[in-house]
Amino acid sequence: MAHLLEPFAGDRADDAAVRLIAHFGSLGRALDASPGQLAAALGRDDDLVGAIVAARALIKAGLREQVARTQVSVRDPRFRDYLRSIIAKSPTECLHATFVAQDWGYLADEMLAQGGTAHVEGDLRRLLGRAFDVGAQGVVLAHNHPSGSAEPSAEDIRLTRRIADLTQAVGVQLLDHLILAGTDIVSMRERGLL
Repeated sequence: MAHLLEPFAGDRADDAAVRLIAHFGSLGRALDASPGQLAAALGRDDDLVGAIVAARALIKAGLREQVARTQVSVRDPRFRDYLRSIIAKSPTECLHATFVAQDWGYLADEMLAQGGTAHVEGDLRRLLGRAFDVGAQGVVLAHNHPSGSAEPSAEDIRLTRRIADLTQAVGVQLLDHLILAGTDIVSMRERGLL
């Protein structure tokens, strides 16, 4: 990790790497940490915290740009990498929506909710409102399981079916609901659960 931090940290890279690994346990968790968590791990090294946060934002913006220029496909590695970058390593469950046109062209995406370590409750009014705002014909939902298992829970299945019924009633199709855990992604549509 030190060689990755060197452009930002210079001669502090070795010490910063040791502190981040000791505090977070992995590079992935360190990169997903909030600015406050990074500051706690790095002893309030504001310049380095700012550089890490800026680098993370730059990477996510680049991944989003790749997704935004194409038709959205839940099987596209770029789309999956983008979702992993924004929610897969979060210590709490996050619900994310990608809104698409009739031809699956990207319109927008948004984090809809953050929950606890084993549950997230989505605001269905916010989901539908945003879909209407951007003129979406379809939506791809994604949420993470911090537990490490991408297997859908009974609650995931129940909530997904409820969302599918509500969106269909107003002319917006729930195209898929993906569950992410680490590098694994499970498609509820492919599983026949949607």
